[in-house]
Amino acid sequence: MMNDRIIKALSGFYYVQTEDGVVECRARGKFRKEGVSPLVGDFVTISRSGKSGTVTEILPRKNSFIRPAVANVDLLVLLASCAIPQTEPFLIDRVLAIAGQQGVEPLICVNKNDLEPGEGLAGIYRRAGFRVVVTSAETGEGIDELRAAISGKLSAFTGNSGVGKSSILNALCPELKLPVG
Repeated sequence: MMNDRIIKALSGFYYVQTEDGVVECRARGKFRKEGVSPLVGDFVTISRSGKSGTVTEILPRKNSFIRPAVANVDLLVLLASCAIPQTEPFLIDRVLAIAGQQGVEPLICVNKNDLEPGEGLAGIYRRAGFRVVVTSAETGEGIDELRAAISGKLSAFTGNSGVGKSSILNALCPELKLPVG
């Protein structure tokens, strides 16, 4: 038995990073009975059987989110856009409130600056005391600043559909080759 971290969840399988690699695991049925689901970011105890394993215990979380379904994050990156789709400030405010309630540092990333300038929206939140990065996944603007902001932190990216989450992740880490559009 060892304490490791879930790095991916897909169709009832949990991929747990261990000292000697990633182990594909299922969760014990007791979690469903208790109304608890393992989340990406959870520190867990697993038991192994060959190349696969079972999540036997979820260790205490410092925070957790429903959307995105993650736990133990250090930074919540909220992607927004002034282009299509235009992000409603109410959504930004709501996510900022949730991050604050969970004790997680938020970072607002106003993307698609090549299509529609995002400095107006960015200025509102900077004046309110929030950290903001203006980016363009297309041109690379602000990507280095965003990379520096997330460096060394377990970061979760959130935002409405179409604001460029996959494009930003591809710009940060081209080997991901996530589908966009």
